[in-house]
Amino acid sequence: MRIPPNFFGIALGLSGLAVLWGFAGTPFGAPAAIGDALGVISAAVWIGLTVAYLRQGPRRILADARDATVGPFLAAWVMSAYALAVVLEPHAPGTARAIVIAFLVIGLLMSGLLTGQWLTGGLEEKTFGPAFFLPGIGIGFVGADAAATVGLHSIAELFFGIGIAAWVLISSVALNRMFFQPRLPPALIPTMAIELAPAAVAGNAYFLIHPGAPDLVLFALSGYGAVMAVAQIRLLALYRALSFTPGFWSFTFPPANMALFALRWLELEHPAGGSAYAWVLIAAITVLVGAIAARTIVALAHGQFLPSPARAPAMALNTR
Repeated sequence: MRIPPNFFGIALGLSGLAVLWGFAGTPFGAPAAIGDALGVISAAVWIGLTVAYLRQGPRRILADARDATVGPFLAAWVMSAYALAVVLEPHAPGTARAIVIAFLVIGLLMSGLLTGQWLTGGLEEKTFGPAFFLPGIGIGFVGADAAATVGLHSIAELFFGIGIAAWVLISSVALNRMFFQPRLPPALIPTMAIELAPAAVAGNAYFLIHPGAPDLVLFALSGYGAVMAVAQIRLLALYRALSFTPGFWSFTFPPANMALFALRWLELEHPAGGSAYAWVLIAAITVLVGAIAARTIVALAHGQFLPSPARAPAMALNTR
């Protein structure tokens, strides 16, 4: 049984949904039990995938880290831990804080080591895409969110800086590849949904780091997020043409974080009908993640989800 790094996108998507429900409890009356239950499920999936992945041995892990196609998805493991710590914080703040501290260190090391690996050269432009956002932008901004949640405000600012630097450096390269080169391979097309994430995760972190009246940075992040949300509409035709793969879990965490970003704005501004808007967003994201989870269960039942051990890491992105 081959467990590729992109499978951690399952835990990441589920934990993102758990954070969304957990946040919606106080301002919009969402039942706390739903967010807690989703957190437990997410933690179980994360632990199960972690054990299964580590059982493949250090040689396989190092090979994945060196593989530019699947290596960036290792960051999803760290990002999931951040999100789960946010869910845990209201119930066990000390434990959540310890988890965040440990994974901030791990995240910093992983981001740096993967960046160092890419600096050695040899990347192929045809496989370069939004997945490369995860080690820098993902670990940076989601780590900042988690650090701020547990009261590590200076560390949150530090990780926010990591996210900004990675966004500036990586985003232009990824967009250049997608603008001027042939379309991404079908197995990587779902990762185009990750383009929705940077503004959302940065905005959610900024809300916690810089509480109070909205400023230029928050409005700018919101504007960019709105543009990328509209851009996803044009990509729906590409997404509909795809066969189901584990890569479909790329469609879960970015929309969940964009919905969370919108809920934070609704809580701040209190527009007329704000609760109705919030519940439309929560329901839509829950249906989306639930549909992908159900399709995953069906694929597992038919033996079509897990790639065989003989398949190369790059091929593990696309199972049939």
